[in-house]
Amino acid sequence: MIHPAYRAVALCCMLIAPLSFLSSKSLAQSPQIAASPDANDFGIIKGTAVDPSGKPVEGAVVHESSDDGRPLGGRLFRTSTTTDVKGYFVLDQVMPAEKVVVWAYKYSDYYEDAMEPFTFNRPKNLKIPVVEVKAGQTITGVRIQFAQKAGKLHLYVRDADTKELVHGVFIQWCRKGDPPKYCINGSAPSNYERLISLGVGISTKIEVDDGQHVKWEYRNPKTHSRYFRAKSGETETVNVYLRKKRL
Repeated sequence: MIHPAYRAVALCCMLIAPLSFLSSKSLAQSPQIAASPDANDFGIIKGTAVDPSGKPVEGAVVHESSDDGRPLGGRLFRTSTTTDVKGYFVLDQVMPAEKVVVWAYKYSDYYEDAMEPFTFNRPKNLKIPVVEVKAGQTITGVRIQFAQKAGKLHLYVRDADTKELVHGVFIQWCRKGDPPKYCINGSAPSNYERLISLGVGISTKIEVDDGQHVKWEYRNPKTHSRYFRAKSGETETVNVYLRKKRL
């Protein structure tokens, strides 16, 4: 059995020997660099984004995706742009595909992203444009019409004694009637705002990772229901006061 050190020396010699026969010409060759995609390799989508009454929406973020919500062509991010004062947009460098979904959102105006995987409730009869994109071609006349505005829940998570904002917040959002495995769990800042879809009840639970505070659960101040229900175009602000655990 050969000692590992000798095997390493032998392997080194085996690799060096073939290299000694390389010509100076081959060593001088430049590395091959893949050509950058040409503009004609992509498609362009043009259109407008309007509110439920048909008025243009300025400053909406427009994006494309595959019909399953993922970025096109294995990209990490979706191509996006912003509408102008007339609600007009141009999406360029769109990957060619038979089914390209085009949608938009503007959180500041309560218009949620219907293609976002964590949207609680997509409005019924919502017409989402789906087009076929071919390389080098431009598609015009795409119209995105937002549904009714969603609502917002704004949370301030504080220590009950000091009234100071706490850190290490963890929030769970669950839609009424769904199994727990479909709940949305994740960390969040102590000053946090989220769009909530209309027509669905959402339960909210909060805890912090310091292990010193009692868990909190949303309760409607009037009905004491566990479920928050959003009102169109309105923000409900809740100060969450977390009590310290008794030692």
